[in-house]
Amino acid sequence: MPIMPSTLSTKQREQFIKLCQAARAAIERGQLQDAQLYFRYAAQIHPHSITVWLGLAKVSTDLEDKRVALENILALDPNHLEAQQLLNEL
Repeated sequence: MPIMPSTLSTKQREQFIKLCQAARAAIERGQLQDAQLYFRYAAQIHPHSITVWLGLAKVSTDLEDKRVALENILALDPNHLEAQQLLNEL
């Protein structure tokens, strides 16, 4: 589960967790567009979550959306190897 800052309210934390769970469930069902929407909502609540940005990069079909998600990861963690590799593949 992604690390959450203490600045999130209890309600925000609960919403964030539910959105991440819903995104993972959508991926398991092959519903990548739904997963993308859940990850986008989760990113609005917790924009510093590398897990959310990585999930978004993996389910996005639009290359620019993938690029933005991967660049967001690298802005948060410049040494994130998976994000660097995926960005190089684009």
